[in-house]
Amino acid sequence: MAITKATPKARKPKTNNFKSILEQFSEKYNLSAKSSPKQLSKHNKELGASLQGWEARKCVKDLLTRRKYSKKKKEALVPDKRKEKFTIEKRAEYCAKTGNKWDIHRHSINLGPKNNDKKEVIAGASRQYRFREKLVKAGVNPKIINSYAKDPDLIRRSNRIQKEYRQLRELFDEN
Repeated sequence: MAITKATPKARKPKTNNFKSILEQFSEKYNLSAKSSPKQLSKHNKELGASLQGWEARKCVKDLLTRRKYSKKKKEALVPDKRKEKFTIEKRAEYCAKTGNKWDIHRHSINLGPKNNDKKEVIAGASRQYRFREKLVKAGVNPKIINSYAKDPDLIRRSNRIQKEYRQLRELFDEN
């Protein structure tokens, strides 16, 4: 009876796909930690197009940190996407300026709940309410606001959930 010895399999080293993207990008445009933020910001749109998700952007920012890029240089090359989103006030100003009812409807829908979680429904209804208030302040016709920026079903669901919460609070306050 012969004893066989198991030989371990050679593992391939893990390679970070974003690391190779960053290396190719750096070589292509001759970028380094010594490059100025102005030079880096010239190429941020192209790099941003190849980094779709927030995880990819975070991974590249971590790689830049390891390569001793300063905070300003990292921000120039991989800008914060959250700053590109319109606030409720800016959405209302934009819609008032264009006067397009479909823009109003689209922005109102985008401010709605992202899922059917109870807290998200309440938050979405609140965001839409604030949007309608800002539209009134911006001078948009109230008929257009009521027709295109109001979601009666969402308001009903939000009110029902808040009523349940209020009843639960009252029930616990009595005890």
